[in-house]
Amino acid sequence: MPLLVTVDLFSGRENPSFVIGDDESRTILSNLEANQSRLAELPRPSVLGYRGFRVTHIAGQNRQAPDFFTASGPEESYQVYDLPDIEKQLMELSGQALRDDNLQALLSSEFERTSRTGWADTLAGPKVKCPPCNAADAPAYDPAFWNTPARQPHNNCYNYANNQATNTFAQPGRATGKPITALSCKGVQPSAQSDGLKPCANFSGSLKAGQGWYVALVIWPGRDYHWYRQDNVGCWSHKPGQTAARNTDSSGNQITDPKTCDRGPYIDFCTYMITNHSVTIK
Repeated sequence: MPLLVTVDLFSGRENPSFVIGDDESRTILSNLEANQSRLAELPRPSVLGYRGFRVTHIAGQNRQAPDFFTASGPEESYQVYDLPDIEKQLMELSGQALRDDNLQALLSSEFERTSRTGWADTLAGPKVKCPPCNAADAPAYDPAFWNTPARQPHNNCYNYANNQATNTFAQPGRATGKPITALSCKGVQPSAQSDGLKPCANFSGSLKAGQGWYVALVIWPGRDYHWYRQDNVGCWSHKPGQTAARNTDSSGNQITDPKTCDRGPYIDFCTYMITNHSVTIK
């Protein structure tokens, strides 16, 4: 009963995955089954950065997924987090998948960070007064549209910021032949501009109908990028990778400005930008 294990880690890039074979998977499945009641009680973390492991049963002929696995489209999967022994075991079984680009060391540091802070950040923070929205075309916050099995796994933060569900896990510059050159502000911003986004100093200027809405680019240095967008209520929202669209930051607070909100490891704020309905992404 082989298992596909995906590290829920990035927002713009595809998450790293690896397969563990029958012998190792038996131990993992046994440990998961022993902890299923505890996992069922934990809210799924809504932070930027490390969010646990997703363990997916690879169905074989005449094989059934264990009863404790939850249906996820055509597959069966289980989210593993806040279980240090199992998480460390999965990391040890990752092989080359996490050794490349020092991902194993990165995951160790992220695991320690989230273990210290826990998952209390998933709780909603206090209501805030949203800033004015000066963009006539700003989208409404509509998580029900994005958080469906048909869209959520296939669209990332760049799709969400541009309000285009292409189901391609869109990458800046891919549609216009100018791919990202580095996971830095200078490496990502030109690719977004190639797609049609325009940098701006802030989000206070008036944008009439047809002129677009405000988004913002931030960077996890050398690792990943992330995008936010301003909704028509004035506050901001985002969609970290394959996870659900949300209007709160990594501390559970509404986002009045992506430059000052809790962004987890995405510590570099690059720029505000303007996107519009004519922008091409892929």
